Amino acid sequence: MGADNRARAAADLTGPADAQGKKKRVRLSPELRRQQILDAALVEFSAEGFAGASVSKIARRAGMSKANIFVHFTSKDEIFETLLKDLLDPAKGQWDLPAMDQAIDKQIDDFVDRKYDDLTPEVIAIIRLLISEGHRVPELIGRWYSNTVLPAHAKRQDIIQGYVDAGIVKRSTLTENFEFAMAPIMFAAIFKVMLPEPLAEAEFEKVREVHRKLLHALLIPT
Repeated sequence: MGADNRARAAADLTGPADAQGKKKRVRLSPELRRQQILDAALVEFSAEGFAGASVSKIARRAGMSKANIFVHFTSKDEIFETLLKDLLDPAKGQWDLPAMDQAIDKQIDDFVDRKYDDLTPEVIAIIRLLISEGHRVPELIGRWYSNTVLPAHAKRQDIIQGYVDAGIVKRSTLTENFEFAMAPIMFAAIFKVMLPEPLAEAEFEKVREVHRKLLHALLIPT
């Protein structure tokens, strides 16, 4: 959830002051209420793990009743799966075919920067949970992989094939298996999960720049 939306949600919770200076509670929109639950759930899962978290604890952290949680989600599992789909959707930042007069090197640079900028603290938190807690919910993880990750890989493969067919990038083993082009991004995320700052940030930026150079070398026709 972006900072603007979080601030808006906090303001909506209390509303403007009345004549006596007391804050009046106002009703949040369903979208903001749902995001409030997801924000609280990410904190709760990170603090307690999947097994230790509960709908009751998430509700308490979100400042609402358990019944309000069930208006938006049917279970703790659904909340966790929604976090995965919202924060780890490989379809975000997909390439679109550029105009023929648009330089491919600029396209690569923009793509790399978008993907690395997407590794927000919230995304790093869910990656940490995926690594540490994924074994507890194998069916949920399998469903997320089948329904979210694989379709995104297929779409990205179609997009890069369009580049190849248009002669914008060179055909190679990488373009035929383009999901491997994303591997350094996860490598950078692991540094964020494992290493303390500022070492994590230094290694993160090193991976970003090496990734950029690799894609330039492997994709741009000579």
